[in-house]
Amino acid sequence: MARTKTKKEKDHMDKVARLGCIICRKEGNPLVPAELHHIREMTGMGQRSSHFEVIPLCVMHHRIGKEAFHYSSKGFSAKWGSQRQLLKETLQLLETEDELWI
Repeated sequence: MARTKTKKEKDHMDKVARLGCIICRKEGNPLVPAELHHIREMTGMGQRSSHFEVIPLCVMHHRIGKEAFHYSSKGFSAKWGSQRQLLKETLQLLETEDELWI
């Protein structure tokens, strides 16, 4: 059974989703709506990472079509980098976004 997200987790996930798809951003389309992908590197089989380890991906890059992570995680990672690398980029984008609002 999934546990309830804390306010801090919800706030973080909302900020990540507002960034838009990280892959579309790399392709020059920064405003494509995103859903969240919980990274799965270094987690047990069928387990999800924490709600702080999410990356923003559009439907096409997340789960639909031949470019999607869930279509071919190896192909996706070979082209765009590991989930950990994308998480690092996501967190850097969040820092940049936060600085713009200060």
